[in-house]
Amino acid sequence: MKRHTAYFVGCLLLVVLVLGSLILNAAAPQQPDQGVLQETQVLMRAKLTSSQKVLEGLLAEDFTLIVQGAKEMARISEAAEWPRSRDEVYQHYSTTLRRQCGKLEELARKTNHEGAAFTYMQITTTCINCHDYVRDSLRISDQPNGGVQLIPAHVPNSH
Repeated sequence: MKRHTAYFVGCLLLVVLVLGSLILNAAAPQQPDQGVLQETQVLMRAKLTSSQKVLEGLLAEDFTLIVQGAKEMARISEAAEWPRSRDEVYQHYSTTLRRQCGKLEELARKTNHEGAAFTYMQITTTCINCHDYVRDSLRISDQPNGGVQLIPAHVPNSH
């Protein structure tokens, strides 16, 4: 009888340990890979630096500097190696930013200061709206391959 009791207690302890481990792992917040985060931060810092070039060019009416900054922002936004959502809202912001950078470059080449300034303000608004969306609407999910992927916290309305 003692043998059955010891066996039962041993099995019960094993089940408690396994369930406890599963609960602790499920409750632990998902942390993205630090290397991926650092790479994303570097790209975002570079995009900010390019944006500052555009602003400097607008203030000095240096259209060459505006063109350079617009081209850099577009090129950085096309970087495919950083984790990002593949949902429709993020894709809209990404496409809009690249289109606006192209328009900014074109207006700067035509030395259209007013148009370039207006387009720069539109770019800034797009950046702020996208960052609000990513920060407030997306969460990070671990992937089986060890990477991370941004996922929507809610499903956007489809009209």
